[in-house]
Amino acid sequence: MLEIKNLSVKYGDKTVFDDFSLSVGDREILCVLGKSGCGKTTLLNSIAGLIPYKGEISGADGISYMFQEDRLIPSLTALENVTFAIAHLYKDKKQAREDAVAALKEAGLEGFENRYPHTMSGGQAARVSLARAFCYPSRVLLTDEPFKGLDIATADVLENYFLKLFTLSQKCAVIVSHSVEEAVALADRAVVLGGNPCTVQAEIMLDMPREERKKDLAYAAKKAAEIKDAIIAS
Repeated sequence: MLEIKNLSVKYGDKTVFDDFSLSVGDREILCVLGKSGCGKTTLLNSIAGLIPYKGEISGADGISYMFQEDRLIPSLTALENVTFAIAHLYKDKKQAREDAVAALKEAGLEGFENRYPHTMSGGQAARVSLARAFCYPSRVLLTDEPFKGLDIATADVLENYFLKLFTLSQKCAVIVSHSVEEAVALADRAVVLGGNPCTVQAEIMLDMPREERKKDLAYAAKKAAEIKDAIIAS
């Protein structure tokens, strides 16, 4: 479990979080939404230890972080990009390569192992980034709008691969998103942030199995409306 207690973050005179608490259960996908500038990315960066903060964050001793950009190394192939992220953790470098090959296969990139980033589409590069994040043996996956800028069809494909890889992993995930539809498709729970300092303005449970949500359009529309209304009111 990821546990955030009494988090406080300041940028100069601006207080982003003050005595903020939130938890994410084992193997739970939490989607964090809110208006631009409310503190969503600051929350991720605090969990990842990338910025100074006060308070206690436990359960984040292993982190995978997917940024808005794929951040692949241009001079490395897809396989080399994934292997590069995990090789230092393995005594047997052959095993690291085999695990990277397996992760790319699960991400639908079998046969693309030797392709370089500049020869890939945006969706393919995002899948390499996805494979890299899930291949890294972390307890927590952080994603900051990982499907931003992709067309609807490509984003839908990426969401399916995300869920496939998540099911195979032992991680919990925190997804920052501006997409209400993405939250309904992926999350077990959605929280809307807002206010100054930032607090949880609303919490929406998505308790219907994901496979059934795609078929039950009324449920999906109802939950999307709840989240949207919460964001507008925040």
